[in-house]
Amino acid sequence: MKEQLLGKDSVKALCMSASDRWETYVPIETIGQDVQFIKLENQTKEITLDKLNLDYEFLLVPPKVMLFPQIESLLKFQDGKIIETVKPQARRLFFGLRACDVKAMLFMDDFFKRNFEDIYYLNRSMEKLLVIVGCKRPLENCFCTSVKTGPFLEKGFDLQLIDIGNKYLVEIGSKKGKEFVASYGRFFDEASEDDVEKSNTAKCNTEQAVSLRLDFEKAIKKFCEDKVPNQIYERIAQRCIYCGGCLYVCPTCTCFNVFDEQNARFGGSRYRNWDACVFEGYTREASGHNPRLEKWVRTSRRYEHKLKYDYLTTKMSGCVGCGRCLSTCPVNIGISQVIEEVAKN
Repeated sequence: MKEQLLGKDSVKALCMSASDRWETYVPIETIGQDVQFIKLENQTKEITLDKLNLDYEFLLVPPKVMLFPQIESLLKFQDGKIIETVKPQARRLFFGLRACDVKAMLFMDDFFKRNFEDIYYLNRSMEKLLVIVGCKRPLENCFCTSVKTGPFLEKGFDLQLIDIGNKYLVEIGSKKGKEFVASYGRFFDEASEDDVEKSNTAKCNTEQAVSLRLDFEKAIKKFCEDKVPNQIYERIAQRCIYCGGCLYVCPTCTCFNVFDEQNARFGGSRYRNWDACVFEGYTREASGHNPRLEKWVRTSRRYEHKLKYDYLTTKMSGCVGCGRCLSTCPVNIGISQVIEEVAKN
């Protein structure tokens, strides 16, 4: 199927219609002009879509929260019986993602089925359709072009929308994307050669607007060859206040803790919640011994995990160049700065 056109004035109607068959999530502008992905509910979806914002510059809370919640119930136990609380599979449409966040979702998909199939995650993720709306104004902390995760993708998406004025050019990246366009064909028109040319120009303009450029491949090579001096980690550890902010906004962090909550009357529940490898308690053993007691050792774990072990295992970096860590850090430390220093060292 050739590239299609989708009028901007048809987007809300498309999302409304699709939400009848798909569990649909879209970027909504909330209080304080923050943008986050919200599920369209039948009773309120028309009101919700009034706040639709596909032109957002920054999404602080990563979309991974829709597949890997910050806290979730795993099971309940009562009277010697265990009841799992696995969410049933559902067809989920994520409309309005950025390219780097789609790469992060694909990374998470691989992680949660690599050694053990995590049914809690996979039931949310298996039947999903990913619709990218390409960036127009990359922020100063973004370095997706260096990591090859954006601002547009060549593969890994179902549909990719490029802004060409009052319409989007729609690139189809999968069989599911083709079927979606066919199902909602009344909202789409076939693109002309002129439309395709406009989209290519828009892509080039956005790529050139990414100002932060890093020698990412050189840094990855040094990490994989164990050529990163400990002094780099020690300097970071001196400044880091270990708030965990960078990890909570990272779209690929997968660390979690598991805890039980007991109720004498109603039994109890088991939950998991996000955790962070830089926290002292994360690697503390039951004996009280902590093999990563020193701060710089925990710091090295974070960066080597994302830029060495992930890459050696999957050929995918645990960093997608979104820049959230630097934007969030109260002491101005970002993974981009570490990559830059390692590449120059």
